[in-house]
Amino acid sequence: MKGGFSTIAGQVFSFVINISSTIILARLLTPDDYGLVAMVTAVTGFITIFNDLGLSSAVIQKENINQQQVSAVFWINVIISLGIAIIVALLAPFLVHFYDEERLFYMTIVFSVGIFISGLSLQHSALLKRQMKFQNLALIQAINSFLSILCGVLLAWFGFGYWAIVAIMVLFPSFNTLAFWIACDWRPSFTFKAYNVKSFVKFGAGITGFDLINYFSRNMDNVLIGKYIGSVALGLYTKAYQLLLLPITQLRNPLNSVALPALSTLQNDREKYKSYYKRFLFILAFFSMPAVVFMAVFSEELILIVLGDQWIAASSIFQILALAAFIQPTLGTIGLVMITTGDTKRYFIWGCINAVLVVTAFFIGVQWGVDGVAKAYVAVTYLLLFPSLYYSLQGSPVPVPLFLKEISLPALFSITCGVAMYFFRYYFESLHEIILCASGFFIGAVLYLLLWFTSRASRERAKQVLEIRHVLTNKFK
Repeated sequence: MKGGFSTIAGQVFSFVINISSTIILARLLTPDDYGLVAMVTAVTGFITIFNDLGLSSAVIQKENINQQQVSAVFWINVIISLGIAIIVALLAPFLVHFYDEERLFYMTIVFSVGIFISGLSLQHSALLKRQMKFQNLALIQAINSFLSILCGVLLAWFGFGYWAIVAIMVLFPSFNTLAFWIACDWRPSFTFKAYNVKSFVKFGAGITGFDLINYFSRNMDNVLIGKYIGSVALGLYTKAYQLLLLPITQLRNPLNSVALPALSTLQNDREKYKSYYKRFLFILAFFSMPAVVFMAVFSEELILIVLGDQWIAASSIFQILALAAFIQPTLGTIGLVMITTGDTKRYFIWGCINAVLVVTAFFIGVQWGVDGVAKAYVAVTYLLLFPSLYYSLQGSPVPVPLFLKEISLPALFSITCGVAMYFFRYYFESLHEIILCASGFFIGAVLYLLLWFTSRASRERAKQVLEIRHVLTNKFK
């Protein structure tokens, strides 16, 4: 929990920087600029999944590791990163031809350099997480977010267009690499023996397979929109998706980062594992679900405030995607269960099944434009909800009824507040968007908290969140 607070503290700073830069860049750049970058990253990102091969997760999850093993893993990552960087660079002409867009050539080359640099620090980052040095990690992320975004904003201000976004995406991992080498005193040995990493590769294979399939399915929407609808439509779609996920990831990512090593240490104690997971899942649902409902109700106002008038067409996309985002943060934790219990084979198999169905939905949805793609994504997310739970949690310390119980009250209370906020917006839509959003947020938050004190059972659940205050107080004593 203390590690989570350190990470969230850094995320709060990063969120402020990110939302500020989003507001500025959205007014300096165009949907076309964002669409161009998304065309490149949708394809190159698929290849960069091989950059790690799940080895970082293996270093965190394994009970015992030694210098020879981590060194071998490091050199594997370096060699793979170099190979992937070369492949990405060679893809530049293909992307130009596929999208019929010459501006993608040099963008792809620059991205390839960033890929190689990021591969140099994967194990340093993993070791810091394994040692639960979350204060160091939070500080690194906060500082590097600020520096990379500052460079990007300056480039946008001076008229460099889409290069501002490219700079942010390449400079951030570059700054991270330098910082991780400074913060982590581990240095690789110049030795390599295959038997040292056999178990690591076996463990990481399932994770890499899932990540590969999952990335393919989650980014096929970008590829289809860019290919058949155009860069402007893709820019609107990706920006709506990014804006929706921005506040969610500030909570989900730090909690997941802490949960991975914590649950890994408890994998042989089913009762303690289940107890930790319950608390983790409930806190994630408690905060993420009402946040998504609020954003869905006030989507148009948020788009105007954060992005400006030229992005208003993204409002409907934003609202549709919010339906999927309501369940995604909590549903995503079943992947953590499979990883931390070492069941990466099941993790990979479910990734394949999920990918086939999601991609099929995208191909169907693109026939009705950008909104059709978004609706297809929502439909397949909920159709797969129960099959995902029953298959992924089978044999784990976490039963399906426990998962449903932990998210039930947050979901019910969030939807109730959403109805109240909807009627408030309907009757007071003439208010200025900032006042309307602020008032709606206040009403929704107050009602949400009051609902937790309507019964004894809900009050007991709310106490779990209130206990966080005591942990935070003790942390700074």
